[in-house]
Amino acid sequence: MSGTRGILQDREVYIQKIIYKDNLLDYFYFDSYLDYFTSEYSWWFLMKLLEDDLLPVTYDTVFQIISTVFLATAALIVYRRGGLLPLIFLANPLIFELAYSQLRSGLAISILYLVYLFLRRSTYIAVALCLFAATIHTTMIIFLAIYVLCLMTDSEGGRLSRWPLGLRLALILGAGVVMGLVIGPLREVLLTLIGDRRAEYLDLSSSPLYLSFWVGLLGLFLIDYRDTFRSIEGRFSLFILSLVTVNVFTGGYSLRFLALGYPFVISTVLIAKPSVKMFAIPAMSIYTIAQWIYYFSTISG
Repeated sequence: MSGTRGILQDREVYIQKIIYKDNLLDYFYFDSYLDYFTSEYSWWFLMKLLEDDLLPVTYDTVFQIISTVFLATAALIVYRRGGLLPLIFLANPLIFELAYSQLRSGLAISILYLVYLFLRRSTYIAVALCLFAATIHTTMIIFLAIYVLCLMTDSEGGRLSRWPLGLRLALILGAGVVMGLVIGPLREVLLTLIGDRRAEYLDLSSSPLYLSFWVGLLGLFLIDYRDTFRSIEGRFSLFILSLVTVNVFTGGYSLRFLALGYPFVISTVLIAKPSVKMFAIPAMSIYTIAQWIYYFSTISG
């Protein structure tokens, strides 16, 4: 069962790049505005500041700040739907790795979380921050697009609100399927077409066994899809879980997407009807324990 790539591996890579001053800005030429997004300029600029000791704090402090901000914003998303007790579901290996290892993703999604929580009505500030987040991690463009789609398919005030519910549901699920294909079998092809420096990747896919819980959770949400679709958290969760389901068959690396959207999945469970929660909460609790057992087994051997 494959669910992680190593313990805090990305964090160690960042530390090594800082120590040995291996920075993209030293050898990559930005000849278009698109390059600032595909090459994630803002992250490398931060790394450059840390390499050259131009900040009044060490890289350990900066990394801890990123981890803390991510955990705080993720907790706020869950707290506003379920209070304090459900925050225990954030004690998950996916969240732990995202907070303390996948720092670039953690920083970028924290900015989007902050916009979602506090700045949705401040259009210009929100757009500026979202664009900034996309120069830290390109994946944020996908999350922004899906967020817009979730707004458009809202039954109250959405631009597509007059469409039949079944058609709007198919649109959300279809977007997840397409994205599952994009990050799976089509990933290298598309990255090569836009000249992305990351066109060649190792196989980071997860086993069907590891992903099976999320497929089951999608099925549970779809049983009462009318209720699930009412909230933006529900629509976003349907997208994420349909992406994961496709990757069971295509072998794409969907765990990063799942981790980034995990607070919304928890929120969807918390606001679901009792008939859904009575199955989802115990199952999620058992699965989380199983994840930790597997996670610690990778440390010991």
